Amino acid sequence: MSAKRETILSGIRPTGRLHYGNYFGAVRHFLRLQEEDRATCYYFIADYHALTTVTDRQDLYGNTLEMLRTYVACGLDPRKSVIYRQSDLPCTAELSLLLGMITNIGLLERGTTYKDKLSKLREDPKAEGNPLSYGLLGYPVLMAADILIVKADIVPVGEDQRQHLEMAIDLATRFNSRFGETFHVPRPISRDALRLPGLDGAAKMGKSDHNTLDLLDDPATVLKKIKAVPTTTEPAPLDTDSTDADTVIPKMPAGVGVLYRLLDLLAPREVFLEFLEEYRKGGKFYGNLKKAAAEHCSKFNDPIIARYNDPANSAAAVEEFLRENARRVTPVALETVEAVRAAMGIGHSLYRA
Repeated sequence: MSAKRETILSGIRPTGRLHYGNYFGAVRHFLRLQEEDRATCYYFIADYHALTTVTDRQDLYGNTLEMLRTYVACGLDPRKSVIYRQSDLPCTAELSLLLGMITNIGLLERGTTYKDKLSKLREDPKAEGNPLSYGLLGYPVLMAADILIVKADIVPVGEDQRQHLEMAIDLATRFNSRFGETFHVPRPISRDALRLPGLDGAAKMGKSDHNTLDLLDDPATVLKKIKAVPTTTEPAPLDTDSTDADTVIPKMPAGVGVLYRLLDLLAPREVFLEFLEEYRKGGKFYGNLKKAAAEHCSKFNDPIIARYNDPANSAAAVEEFLRENARRVTPVALETVEAVRAAMGIGHSLYRA
């Protein structure tokens, strides 16, 4: 008898256009897991979670379709990976409610995301929107429901989400202790994520900071963005003979480091080494450096743009696989919710019976 395949789960917020930070921070990892074929990969579109930052009506559905077309263009395959929308599993909201009934408020108030928002609000009481919503406070409970409802074995997380996963594990363990073995308790694995700096030299590339290089940027846009990257007339000494990118790039001025990181990721090794030598010699080389970085970024983008625009990757095609994959996930999700209802004493849903 063959061993049961494990389930790997990861969530993706519907942000619309994807940028290099998204690709090297998450998409690259998703593709590797998919091609290893050692487990069933579940990737859900976290459109409920996205509502915690919405202050007025946004086209989250349109963003979802655009984003998924880009994921498919990058190589994510809805036949190999199970890709579905969070909101297409309404029983996730039901499970979140049931888990919320046994969740201590003190636990949620220790959440780093909530505390960060609270701190910012205290610094700026006139902050727009509603940064301290019930949805934000209860974010870890909904995330726990996302994980537990599909009986995930493995959840790849970056450091920013590790605490939320630990809360999910804690909730599942507490529930099992109180009501009997009901939940399959997942285990975390570290995600091999690269935190790509922004084109303005900021520590992180992000839409809200308007410092991104997008996967669908055409060559003219790429060149314009790369030309705007801040450099310095006096390269800082590296104080090392190393040619290792992770050693030398942090020693460079922030904007310059972005350009070298792009070469490290996308260009042949000899191109990176050539410009590293130019940096050590000093002089006027930034124009050539930016031109080379833009050329290799456009080469990287070209096939993604072509696959994005392929008629087989239309919005209608995305809707079709979302429907099909929701049908694949729903029986597993309903089984989990009904088991939780029974364990808590509510009993099975008469409507779904």
